[in-house]
Amino acid sequence: MEFKMSFNAKEERIYDLFNRKTYAIPRNQRRYVWGRTNWQELFNDVLYRERKEDYSHFIGSIVLKKGEIKDGVPTFTIIDGQQRIMTISIFLVSIMYLMKKYNEMNDFNGTKPYVITTNESNKEVVVLDAENNRSYEKIVRHLMEETSESLQNNTLTYFLEKPSISIDKNIVAAFKFFIYEIEKYSSGDENKIIFLRKAVRDIEFINITATSEEDSYTIFEILNARGLDLEDHELLKNYIMRYIEPETTRDQAKQEWMLIEQKLGNTNLKKFIRHYTIHRYGTQRSKGDKISDYKIIQKNNKQHDTQYLLDDIVKKSEYYLMLASPNFDGDNKNCSNLEYKIFNFFKKRRQEQMRPLLLTLITNHKLEKINNKLYEKVIEFLFHFYVCFNIISKENSNKLTGIVNKYSENLLDHYSDDLVRNLMSDLKKKLPTRSQFIDRFQSIGWSHHDGPYTDAKDKEKVKIVLEIFERYKNHDLFQENMTIEHALPDSEKTENCQIGNLLPLEEHLNQKCGNISFEQKLAIYQDSNYKTTRDFAKRYAQNKKFNPRERGEFLAIEFYDHILHFE
Repeated sequence: MEFKMSFNAKEERIYDLFNRKTYAIPRNQRRYVWGRTNWQELFNDVLYRERKEDYSHFIGSIVLKKGEIKDGVPTFTIIDGQQRIMTISIFLVSIMYLMKKYNEMNDFNGTKPYVITTNESNKEVVVLDAENNRSYEKIVRHLMEETSESLQNNTLTYFLEKPSISIDKNIVAAFKFFIYEIEKYSSGDENKIIFLRKAVRDIEFINITATSEEDSYTIFEILNARGLDLEDHELLKNYIMRYIEPETTRDQAKQEWMLIEQKLGNTNLKKFIRHYTIHRYGTQRSKGDKISDYKIIQKNNKQHDTQYLLDDIVKKSEYYLMLASPNFDGDNKNCSNLEYKIFNFFKKRRQEQMRPLLLTLITNHKLEKINNKLYEKVIEFLFHFYVCFNIISKENSNKLTGIVNKYSENLLDHYSDDLVRNLMSDLKKKLPTRSQFIDRFQSIGWSHHDGPYTDAKDKEKVKIVLEIFERYKNHDLFQENMTIEHALPDSEKTENCQIGNLLPLEEHLNQKCGNISFEQKLAIYQDSNYKTTRDFAKRYAQNKKFNPRERGEFLAIEFYDHILHFE
């Protein structure tokens, strides 16, 4: 079967683009993300025209889908190029802002058609309709209403504050950048502002206009074949929109993808696609492999049902929320108490390497392939493993990549209880021996004073250990915002900085423990809400001699044998 694409490609300038036409940036496309580096490069490229009169800046290809004519105005959807078009539009509106501020109204009105057009009903329509960045249109309309006197008497921040919304802070930042740069360059010289308008108006590009949505997505994929300018999740979205069948389901697919973006947000969406790829195709990654996540997904789904891929991504994104935003109560509950304890612990510590594996385990639990008892056992094992391997032993996480990749995929495709046990067995082989663990555990510490324990990472490790102990001793209850208390002064010797001398304590009680004796501190410890601290006070109030080294060894043994219980 032969497929033919219907599209036109031709060289144009910005004044051809913004000439009684309107352009939509759909809600399902990414928000405006360009920043200062991009803005500065564009501004410098436009200014180059000053040195070389016949120079016109070229911005590459813009992919459009031709729409219907509304009230006499042709409409288009921007498939690729929304960041460039939005930035150029902001540049032009910034020029208009200064024209009005300096009361150059003829030039202002002459520039207006690039930003606002008029339909057959004599109604003004903003040329660029950015559904994801409504502040742009609000700022444009606000500028049309403002007077020269108002712009002269008020600050730029005041002008931008009223029409903008907080989520569009990058749009506001772009306006500020261009207006400040134009004002600095022109110093109020009208001719320089007109020069900038001409230089922006003459920017060149390749206009590729497709007549069907499928063709526009095909062109988009070809132009971004190497994925240099786009994130994997953007390329994946385009792939799904292009190949999903029947075509009538495309609008529904867009809505589903938009919901994923809204729930996860841009940062978590990037991570999700990365972890989803390992979860599905982990064994296809090797050390030093540069192939992108998008390419792996694309390779494995050619000639397969794209709707199935989308359905799987939607379902797995819901499961991924348990890891990215765990919640165990209220309307947004998505976890059991145990899941919340473990997943929230990992989230707070930015432990994300296990997410593909956890995503596989959650999937199997939802499908009832793994029973609840074994599921809880293995996720708790992964929690204890992380504490022992990463925190106590300070091992390199790269040593786990192969195991995570292998079992993420194998447990998904070939689940068995024995395979779960093999996972735990293989991970146990990476752990230190009991004696090695005890030695390393005792050396954990933190101090206010100069020495080997002043790093913020040292403090975080101590807090983790103290929290785990407290939860173990106090029925999994823990009071946040604890401080670290040194029972004996940490300035006296190194062992007083180590874990055997450290306790969790409320800040207001810690402040009372300044320069007082050990015996006086014990009375304060008895008022603490932390059970481990109260137990410590009770034990040593009985005239027992306190030895931090001995207590450190006792804690290490209890931690290994009764909390981690690997053996």
